[in-house]
Amino acid sequence: MSAPPPADLMPMLLDAVCVVNESGTFLSVTGACEQIFGYTPEEMAGRQMMDLIYEPDRAATLAAVERLMGGKLQYDFENRYVRKDGRVVRIMWSARWYPERKIRVAVARDVTDRQAPSAETEADTAPGQVSPWQLCSSPPSLVPPGEPPIPLSHQDYTVLATLATRDKGASRKEIVEALGKDYWTYDRRSLDTQMRRLRRKVEQACDRQLPVATLRGMGYRFYDPIELRKQGESPRAA
Repeated sequence: MSAPPPADLMPMLLDAVCVVNESGTFLSVTGACEQIFGYTPEEMAGRQMMDLIYEPDRAATLAAVERLMGGKLQYDFENRYVRKDGRVVRIMWSARWYPERKIRVAVARDVTDRQAPSAETEADTAPGQVSPWQLCSSPPSLVPPGEPPIPLSHQDYTVLATLATRDKGASRKEIVEALGKDYWTYDRRSLDTQMRRLRRKVEQACDRQLPVATLRGMGYRFYDPIELRKQGESPRAA
């Protein structure tokens, strides 16, 4: 096993190695910390990760953290950070959660200058975002960007449509009522089971994550753009 680089060479690395605790506070940052974030390692230590993330990317980042702490390794996740000088930079992350030590270790690389997306893609999506997912009513199906439709049951469609029509997410009560059930007598664990099954269905169909974040103690929300397609409308090519 090769020895780690000498301490005086760490600032010359292209990547920054970040250690974050369970609550999202930076414990240490080594490597290209100042080059990427504009802050010294001493300024980063003790700061909340979410405070530095560009606000439109916070929900997607929380969802990625949830997957990571659920045991799924995170490779090549991208989000945007606001540097100390106010400039927004795009960061690519690879990360791992160490439950026995209650820390996340992540390697960050600035990919802001990577080749820009085509003009056609930029016309359809906001900077840094992918094409929207599409939810079709007839036949009920979910269409990931650039992928074939994934058939849905009527109940699956109702759950996702309820989320898609609420920008800030839907509570469990709202979802259960949209299903035509009495919230107070409904077995609420069934909804969580259904969401886990939906996540598996999407992952097995196209090896992608269903872009739905859990709102702890409340419900769920989409963190990627999604379009509702009415009966008779064909899914738009991504």
